[in-house]
Amino acid sequence: MSDEKDNCDKPAAEPTAAGGFVPIWIFILTLVLLFFGTVYFDRHSGWFDKQVYAPFQSAEGLAMYQPKSGEAAMIAHGKAVYESVCGTCHGSDGLGKPDQVPPLAGSEWVSKDIPSLVRVPQTGLNGPIKVAGKDWNLAMAPMGAGLSDADLAGVLTYIRQSWGNRSSAVSADDVKAARAAISGNAPSADELAKMTPVERGHAVFRKYGCFQCHGQDGKGGVSNFNAKTAEQVPSLIYVADGYNKAELMAFISRGERVIPRKNPEGPEPPHFMPKWGPIINTNELSDIADFLFSLKPKGDNLGF
Repeated sequence: MSDEKDNCDKPAAEPTAAGGFVPIWIFILTLVLLFFGTVYFDRHSGWFDKQVYAPFQSAEGLAMYQPKSGEAAMIAHGKAVYESVCGTCHGSDGLGKPDQVPPLAGSEWVSKDIPSLVRVPQTGLNGPIKVAGKDWNLAMAPMGAGLSDADLAGVLTYIRQSWGNRSSAVSADDVKAARAAISGNAPSADELAKMTPVERGHAVFRKYGCFQCHGQDGKGGVSNFNAKTAEQVPSLIYVADGYNKAELMAFISRGERVIPRKNPEGPEPPHFMPKWGPIINTNELSDIADFLFSLKPKGDNLGF
């Protein structure tokens, strides 16, 4: 009895914990699951917007597919045309390129009266201009000359209401009226029909402002700093030595964005060949090729 009593009086031993290690693979698995969970959330959650669900990933993406009408439709269309024709130089943010292309964001030219605004893309620019308080000396091809009235109106409306700009919309009728006032001396359809291909090509050369970079009649270009072609936009009088007609039409259509540099370590030349394919139609391409071939002096074969 005494032994049993002594055993009952002894306090129970305190539990103890032994040291141990958590397998490293648990940490790795946790991190992997957390990573993929975050990616899945980012792509499929719509960030708690109950109107966004698969296959859409954001409210912005969903908005792109919503039916639009009126001014909203014009701006959406204008943005698409802008990114195709204008965005390469002026940027998707409208900020342009330092010392090469002026900005459209905050530009006083964007808010000018509609005829003055239409004139810039319709006829291009060549020479000094002040934009947002800074002087620029540049040549800009008339990238809007080949756009329809509706397309150019959409682009200008998009520009006037983006990147902090707040100006009224531009209608297709506004563009049509401005173009009529600007191009009073342009050949009529009947006059063009009576011309030879070379004469029509010369009219196309003037219409799209090619002379603003390549010089009158294509015989001398404007300065193009650090360009391998003697730091100027090249003359066109010997293109017949470098291309056949199909090759020349293809080159004009696709353009040349990257211009070889005189100094490989120096800056990118500011002027390049635009992609004219979406702007100039096939008949105009054919005529301008005939005109350019006609520039070669008879009997010369000096190489391109």
